[in-house]
Amino acid sequence: MLFHLGHRGMHASIAAAVERVVPLARLRYLGFGHVEADECGALNAWLAAAPNAEVVHGQTACNVSLNDLADRAPRPLADGEAIDLGGKRLRWIDTPHVPHGWEAGLFYEETGATLFCGDLLTHGGDGPPLTESDVTAPAIAMEAMFHAMSMAPNTGAVLQRLADLEP
Repeated sequence: MLFHLGHRGMHASIAAAVERVVPLARLRYLGFGHVEADECGALNAWLAAAPNAEVVHGQTACNVSLNDLADRAPRPLADGEAIDLGGKRLRWIDTPHVPHGWEAGLFYEETGATLFCGDLLTHGGDGPPLTESDVTAPAIAMEAMFHAMSMAPNTGAVLQRLADLEP
């Protein structure tokens, strides 16, 4: 699975990098956190380059946008539905308006307890990856700059649900 498809203009360079790891024809799933150019602008370029891949996303995004935008029909996932990658399982979690967009969601890889999410706990610049450090301070700084996170009645419950996974 390839998560986060990037801008259309970046497709060629990203595809070349992915090809060094796995032949594009072996990609089975294409996913992202929400419908926005930086997350899925290259959607149809990936579908053309990876003929065996299908787009996977939550039902809301499929019904509202992806059924129209994608050159091949996407596979809608129900909240909590998992896909098997052969030894790894990715569970789709609806996160409406978290970080933003009513169709937002993320994948939780159950074996390694890893969240694959777009724009959640964003940090800027060319700094170190936030895998083993404080992720909240850089995210709070970015939020102060861009005000991108939606604050909705369900925000606290969604964040608590994610925290309960102990990623």
